[in-house]
Amino acid sequence: MMPMDWLFLMPWLLFGVLGVLIVIGIPIAMALVLTATTLILLDPRLTYWIMFQRMYNGMDSFVLLAVPLFLLAGNLMNAARITDRLITLCMRLVGHFRGALAHVNVLVSMLFAGVSGSSTADSAGVGTVLIPAMKREGYPVSFAVAVTAASSVMGTIIPPSINMIVWGALTNTSIAGLFLGGILPGIMIGVAQLMLNMRYVRRYNVPVRKRASFSELMSSSKDGVLASGIPLVIIGGITLGIVTPTEAAVIAVIYALVLGFVIYRELDMAKLLTASTDTVRLCSLSLFSLVGAAIFGYLISFYQIPPKLMAGVSITDPTVLLIVMTIVLLVIGTFMDALPAMAIMAPIFYPLAMAAGVHPVQFGVIGVMALGLGLITPPYGLCLMISAKIGGIPLLKAMATTMLYLGVMLAVIILLIFFPDLILAIPRLIAPDFV
Repeated sequence: MMPMDWLFLMPWLLFGVLGVLIVIGIPIAMALVLTATTLILLDPRLTYWIMFQRMYNGMDSFVLLAVPLFLLAGNLMNAARITDRLITLCMRLVGHFRGALAHVNVLVSMLFAGVSGSSTADSAGVGTVLIPAMKREGYPVSFAVAVTAASSVMGTIIPPSINMIVWGALTNTSIAGLFLGGILPGIMIGVAQLMLNMRYVRRYNVPVRKRASFSELMSSSKDGVLASGIPLVIIGGITLGIVTPTEAAVIAVIYALVLGFVIYRELDMAKLLTASTDTVRLCSLSLFSLVGAAIFGYLISFYQIPPKLMAGVSITDPTVLLIVMTIVLLVIGTFMDALPAMAIMAPIFYPLAMAAGVHPVQFGVIGVMALGLGLITPPYGLCLMISAKIGGIPLLKAMATTMLYLGVMLAVIILLIFFPDLILAIPRLIAPDFV
């Protein structure tokens, strides 16, 4: 039988082993599984059957089926060149302003976020088109990479958001409430980035385009209306209780297939296969991380880490708690993907937040936003990494400009912490039953 002092060390070993594995470069998903395996070897109260069962239960969720489906919808949108059409629409709307391509980058990300729910699909799809275009028009490559990466973060905030679906599944929070709660914060992030663009592009000698004619606007607006049909159907269907998030994701895929094959005729079987392959590759990485996080989350509960933290931490002020949580999640998101990070941290902070009187929807939206910023902060910084690769520059070369965008997004999060009605107003107005 294991001595009591060893049992006392188990919670420390849980995070210690994980930290060591991450530092030496083990992928996050494997690090989570190896950590759980180590603890099971050392603790006679645990068995491998528990690990297998919990890992299976971590994936045995109807809601999580929405994750690969929304990713597929986004990849189909890219393959059908709907992203290009959204770029054309935005160019005709704001092309006559100085720094038009920078503004278009933000606006397209806002529109694309309402289609795919994936920041990585956004940075890859939008960046492939706009980063080379910005380089040709005289923008510094570091600026083009920074604005592309930063604007893609809106994919985790503006509904439908894959991260919000996972957060809702983990904390039993209304996904419809989270979706509605993310609308205004997502718009605020977009407006803040546009304002920073206006200030930043004055120093560059970039061309100013001729104002688009009314007929050009009308011809492009059709594409905007068709693309915007996806988020309207998704949010409306979920809010009205007509469909579940997973069923809404199926509709998004069917809608994208109809646009690609029937209306625009840009899709063929080869492009469909490529989009499906890319979806499987990206989704397998994310969901395997979630599988590892499931057993890790069970061990957190088994060793009663949240109650122990609650006993040692008495933060009763909801504002202070959310600020502390934001700082912790920012640090965690710097080193790992948002999905395993939220699977680990949500069970720790959720009871603390509920005890402090934080509304679950505000807690979820701020948590998702804080972890989303990890997409542009190295060493993880996946969206910044993708954008830098497209731009053909080292990731660190774009860091200075990226930090400016990170700063304005942090300012928005602080506003949301101090003024929770900015998150809760739309859910209470449209669907009070969900909040």
